[in-house]
Amino acid sequence: MAAAAAASGERRPERGGGPDSSSGGGGGSVELAAARRRLLAAEGRRRAAAELEGRVRQVHCALRHAELRLAARAESLGRLGAGVAQAQLALAAQGQRLQKGLRRRPRPRPAALLAAARALRSCVPCAPARLRRPPPSPAAAPPRRLPTAAAAPAEPRSPV
Repeated sequence: MAAAAAASGERRPERGGGPDSSSGGGGGSVELAAARRRLLAAEGRRRAAAELEGRVRQVHCALRHAELRLAARAESLGRLGAGVAQAQLALAAQGQRLQKGLRRRPRPRPAALLAAARALRSCVPCAPARLRRPPPSPAAAPPRRLPTAAAAPAEPRSPV
């Protein structure tokens, strides 16, 4: 015990010859109480150190998990960036193809010509049914006939 007291840096006045001496029999209980206090203090420090060590482990695990999540996000962002770069290249190529196609195609037809073609569509026999007139019913007036070729003045025809 004296060695433990000397190691811990405590100085106590020696009574007689120490715990084995017959004089001062009450001194052994004082030393026992002091040793008990030192032991309890050391146990408290050990518990505090163990608790701190556990917290350090928790922080270490939290940081490791955060680092893994960050690495996964960085990888997914890298993939996303590569996809965006590919899409931009494809869009640029498509834009160039469209510009070339506009240069090679003939000029658009005038609107008047398109309007005339749409107006003629109602006269074409293959026009949609909604644009054709319904067939005449038998009770209706007889259809008008066109004048015959004999009644029309004779004009020279050119072969077409």
